[in-house]
Amino acid sequence: MNFNPGLSWEFLSADEIAAKTIRALRNHIQYVKASSPFYKEALQGVAPEDLRTIDDIAGLPLTDRAVLAAGSAAVAAAASSAIIETVATSGATGRPIFIGLTDSDLDRLAFSEALSFNAMGISSSDRVLLLVGMDGLSLPSLGYYRGLTLLHATIGRAGLPGHQLFRQYLEEFRPTVLLGAPSFLRRLTLDLTKNGYRPAESGVQRIVGVGESLKNADMSMNAPGKRLEEVWNAKAFGSYAITELADSFADCLERTGGHAHPELLYAEIVDEKGSPLPDNTPGELVATTFGIEGMPLLRYRTGDITFRVPGDCACGRNSVRIGPILGRTDEMLKVNNQSVFPLVVTNALDELDEIGDYIITIGGDGLHGDRVSIHVAAQPSAVERIANHVRNAARVSFPILISNVSTIQSMRGAWRRNARILDERPGGFRRA
Repeated sequence: MNFNPGLSWEFLSADEIAAKTIRALRNHIQYVKASSPFYKEALQGVAPEDLRTIDDIAGLPLTDRAVLAAGSAAVAAAASSAIIETVATSGATGRPIFIGLTDSDLDRLAFSEALSFNAMGISSSDRVLLLVGMDGLSLPSLGYYRGLTLLHATIGRAGLPGHQLFRQYLEEFRPTVLLGAPSFLRRLTLDLTKNGYRPAESGVQRIVGVGESLKNADMSMNAPGKRLEEVWNAKAFGSYAITELADSFADCLERTGGHAHPELLYAEIVDEKGSPLPDNTPGELVATTFGIEGMPLLRYRTGDITFRVPGDCACGRNSVRIGPILGRTDEMLKVNNQSVFPLVVTNALDELDEIGDYIITIGGDGLHGDRVSIHVAAQPSAVERIANHVRNAARVSFPILISNVSTIQSMRGAWRRNARILDERPGGFRRA
């Protein structure tokens, strides 16, 4: 498969993208009704030609995670003999969902990530060090690898090394791009600098943050993003991937929101009832996938809260852009009759160098507000400063409990190494 970014719809006009999207939606409905047992039943009485305008999609039924958790085989549309790769969600929101991919699905995944990396300015001349786990049936890491391969970039699969091995990779592999979770990169960077290494002289030009946001709710760069840019003398880009969609939303060179790939996915921001929301209004990200054979989805409720970024992007792409993930619909913090986006709390914690690691636990009966505690790997003398800093950011006080890195890691469990929230409410999803 050859990568040709000119095949993308991103640079078409908004009207042209809308027209192509309607045709893609009609084809999608025809395919899922014919191939997926779940959608054959869910879409009874719905015909492809019923979609006359892009707004008509709001009248179609939503698909939620419970449907996939109950048995993704019912949603699957491809024969088992056509499946050549199996991936799974991280288990961050309950038991992992297993998803089968066909050969065509893998090509689509590669094209998606190649589009994202190309928009960041990554090319065949780059040397990319992947600092993500390649195990655990992970789709995002598989996508990063295949997308970079399609770009003909040189790839180093470093996994999750300690700082000494990381330094070796830097000195021998000489990467121009680092890709990993910002919190993990931050810890590696602190260890490097403590041991005399000068990241700014490494030759790294770009840092791609995955799994965690690099932005504040107002779209400004958050503290981890700023620090990584300053220490490495590099530009930081964000990429947000969703396993169920086999797709990602990523920054371009302008870094003003994560671009959707319109030929691969139609994105909506909706309220609790599934109705569309205006630009800049936080709501749930709902997405419809195009071109997936194994497990195609129609109006899938991702559970992630974000907003649509208004206006045109200076890069010339006319695709939908979304802001940072503010939290999940099931993880909104409700304390003293106030709702708090988890991103506000995590960004505040990320601003403090005295915290080596942390996890936020949520408890309660769901009726009288949440019991929220923040477990931090820090010195006891730092508790007051941490508590004051979080309160100033979130306008709510939270108990700060001193812990250590190994205990926090054990609280996360095996499935999610970088989880920041542990939901222990009745009906909540424990990150394990």
